[in-house]
Amino acid sequence: MIPPLAPTFDAALRDVRAQQARFRAAAAERLSDPPADQRDEAVQGLLALAEDPDGAVRATAFESLGILEAQQGASLLREAFEDEHAAARQAAVLALGRVAPEQGIDAIAGLIDDPRPEMRFSAVWTLSTLGASHANAIAAALQDEDPEVRLLAAQCLGDLGASDQADAIARLLDDDSDEVRFGAGAALAALDDSRGAPTLRAALSRVDRAFPAAIGLGDLEDQQSRIELMRLAKHRWRSPIVRAAAARALVRLGEPEGTEVIRKLVRSWRIEARQYAVELVGELGLTSLVPDLARAFRRSRKAERPVYETTLEQLAPDSPEAKALLASIRASDHPR
Repeated sequence: MIPPLAPTFDAALRDVRAQQARFRAAAAERLSDPPADQRDEAVQGLLALAEDPDGAVRATAFESLGILEAQQGASLLREAFEDEHAAARQAAVLALGRVAPEQGIDAIAGLIDDPRPEMRFSAVWTLSTLGASHANAIAAALQDEDPEVRLLAAQCLGDLGASDQADAIARLLDDDSDEVRFGAGAALAALDDSRGAPTLRAALSRVDRAFPAAIGLGDLEDQQSRIELMRLAKHRWRSPIVRAAAARALVRLGEPEGTEVIRKLVRSWRIEARQYAVELVGELGLTSLVPDLARAFRRSRKAERPVYETTLEQLAPDSPEAKALLASIRASDHPR
């Protein structure tokens, strides 16, 4: 079945009462982005859809109420923690975190002990979006019986920079789940803790793990992984994104070959590889590659321009060439 085209805002308001659930779901999604002077109408429509008989429609309505930060929906979202539809329950948790982060925090944190694993998962994710002040509550989930919840808790603590939880995360390096062990190693690397480095080194040969492993080992500036990172960066048949991540690590290790790999990827015909390589030039301060950026920019697409501008802004304080190229790009945007 072909999905309906996104309705106009006025059509979405009408479709709140549409007979077919797919049109009501499309309306719920469209109402998340109302004209400034029709926000109240959007919220009222979403409140109606939040009580729709179809679970998928309710889930979308909850998401949209969260996007609009519609405090009128706070009590309804709290009640929806008991919705019979799993996706709707999870959407309600995330939405309450946006709609009423202060009033709803106790209810959200209380889900860490909920018997339903998907609700514990949603609680951890929502708490992470509310900031590092909730790290202790998230850390409780490191001991959850569900491996996906343990994994998410470790990842969130790493992203939040919760260094005081490093010991608790490190205990997961002996977890029964291979996925959790790897996630713990990556999270520790994000905290500049090298205890997970052996786990990350072992993952460099895995297609599905090589990228985050290379990023983590680069952040740790792990000398023991130098040879394997060199092999990965130069591997012709590996993903260029993975090769770029390995090259990033090599640059951080002071290895000139890393810069040369990034230079080649800046010229790549693959847009995703080229854009990531351009980003790395800025992140790593590779001013020697400004001429390569200039050549790549001349054949780039217009949509790529912000990536080049951001990188050149990073390089400009230390590179007159980067500063001049940035000025030239911006002048071409605003010709006299």
